[in-house]
Amino acid sequence: MEKLISLHKHWLNADAVKEVVATKIGGDHGLPEGLSDFVELLHSSFARLSVLYGLIYVVIEGYKELKCTNPKVDELLSQEGFVDALRLFRNSTFHFQKDPIPEKAMKFLELSESENWIRALHSAFKKFFEAELPIKEMMDKLNA
Repeated sequence: MEKLISLHKHWLNADAVKEVVATKIGGDHGLPEGLSDFVELLHSSFARLSVLYGLIYVVIEGYKELKCTNPKVDELLSQEGFVDALRLFRNSTFHFQKDPIPEKAMKFLELSESENWIRALHSAFKKFFEAELPIKEMMDKLNA
């Protein structure tokens, strides 16, 4: 159970970044005024997304190392093209790359349906942890 709680901590890190990725940045009235502000906005959004994707790969590593099983997670992880491309994406995010836009990152981004796959995987991990850990009971105790 302790190892699964540790793995859940890594998923929580990814989930926290997911919330930040979803947060609108910039002005309240659409696009920022200057082009440089717009470029900065795009870069910031992509940087946050890169961290999210890299952290989700950490959860994949832990899930496999702990030999966890879940039908939905396992089905998504059986799509090895996505998993390997995400591994390279994680490497391009957390290891120095000489190219500003490395091929390693582009491999995952250019895969058809990669955005849908990673959303489904994040959701499947959420349901997996909710089923395997007494999260609701712990929250009820905290709120009592």
